[in-house]
Amino acid sequence: MELKGFQGTKVSLISLGLAVLIFLIKIFAYLITKSVAIYSDAMESTINIFSALTAFIGLKIALKPPDPEHPYGHTKIEYLFSIVEATFIFIASISILWKAFQNLQTPQPPPNLNQGFVLIGITLVLNGFISFIAYLQGKKENSPILIAHAHHIFTDVLTTLGVMIGLFVAKFFNIWILDPLIAMVLGVNILYMGYKITKESINSLLDASLPKEKVDSIKNIISETIKNHPQKEQIHDIHEFKTRRAGRKGFVEFHLTVSETMSIKSAHDICNEIEKNISEKHGDIKVTIHIEPDEKKKP
Repeated sequence: MELKGFQGTKVSLISLGLAVLIFLIKIFAYLITKSVAIYSDAMESTINIFSALTAFIGLKIALKPPDPEHPYGHTKIEYLFSIVEATFIFIASISILWKAFQNLQTPQPPPNLNQGFVLIGITLVLNGFISFIAYLQGKKENSPILIAHAHHIFTDVLTTLGVMIGLFVAKFFNIWILDPLIAMVLGVNILYMGYKITKESINSLLDASLPKEKVDSIKNIISETIKNHPQKEQIHDIHEFKTRRAGRKGFVEFHLTVSETMSIKSAHDICNEIEKNISEKHGDIKVTIHIEPDEKKKP
């Protein structure tokens, strides 16, 4: 886990450096073209800088080991930083929409557009590369902040691609009102992305359950472990099954009803086997099992 965390931090740091470089390239492209669509792309890229910075800081905090004041660790801080990132996205979208509205009434053909195409094309390749790397690492570490960061960078890829296609069409057909219209569409899209990140982060802060496919997998492991256990006749049922996600970690707890004649050691061994089998497939899951004698199930 520490190695994975180190790799995630390294990815976020590389992303930060590239975000600064990409912003400088795009802002230069805007200055030589005066295209409001390219301006929207450059503004979105400023948010990548804040996104990479919050990802780097958030990961450093989230990877701290548990302490007496935080016995379950610090992983939920990732959701807070994801909300901060979404706030930056909202600010960028408002700025883009306002700039597009100002240019909608008097659209002008951007000068030096060919040079602008080359510059933003370079940024598209750079962003596509770091988005892919950040997403793979985020999935590998179950890190919401890295995944959110990767999604955000990918919106920048789509933004740049949309800008290039839109401006090419505008130039080919000499319809320059497309310039601010493209910016408005991209502004709305970025606003929606910020809404999705905020919704998912708040939902997780409220202890949302694990994804259904993971819950089903865990339940199947429990069922198979009990089915293959030599004392399966003395294991009656499981109930009060609950799951929750906290950053890159997941928590599962349930009650296991066993025969009242089963020894404490035998019951403890069953719990250990269940926990071991779950951990082998889902290393990010912490399992807590409460043993109950079957007499508690009687009316």
